[in-house]
Amino acid sequence: MEALTNRQGNYRVLMILLFWTFLVVGALFYIVPNQMINLFNLIAAKVGHFQATPPSTEKFFIDLAVAYMACVTAIAYLIQKDVRKNLNLTPVLIVGKVTSSLISLVSFIAYQRSLLYFSNFLIDGSIVVIVLAFYLPVKNESREQTQHGAV
Repeated sequence: MEALTNRQGNYRVLMILLFWTFLVVGALFYIVPNQMINLFNLIAAKVGHFQATPPSTEKFFIDLAVAYMACVTAIAYLIQKDVRKNLNLTPVLIVGKVTSSLISLVSFIAYQRSLLYFSNFLIDGSIVVIVLAFYLPVKNESREQTQHGAV
C-alpha cells in the first residue's frame, strides 16, 4: 500500500482525535447527562449572561444524541482507517456537525440563552471549520493525483 501524503497523514491524525473525542463525549452523554448539564450551568453561573439549562428527565432525546454521536464516531473511524478510500464520508460528517451547530444556535436564540446551546454552536461549528481546513486540501490533492494519473 502506498504511503499517505503529509496532508492525508495529518487528516488521518485529525480523524483519530475526533474519533476518540466523539466516543468519549457520546459515552458521557449517556452515562452522566445531567452532570454534564450541571457542569455547564456551573460555568455559566460564574461567567454570567447565560440561563441555566434544566436537567433532563427524558431519556429519549439523550438516546438520540448518543445515536448521533455513534454515527459521527463511526464516520471518523472509517475515514482514519483508510483516508483515500473513505474520504467521501467527510461531507456526511460535515452535514451532521453543521446541523448540530445551527440547531444549537437557533435554540440559543429562540428558546433559551444557555451556555450549553451556545457552546455546542461554537464547538460543532469549530469542528466543521477545522475538518474543512484539513479535508479540502486532501480532496484537491486527490483530484490532482487522479487527473495526472489519468493522463
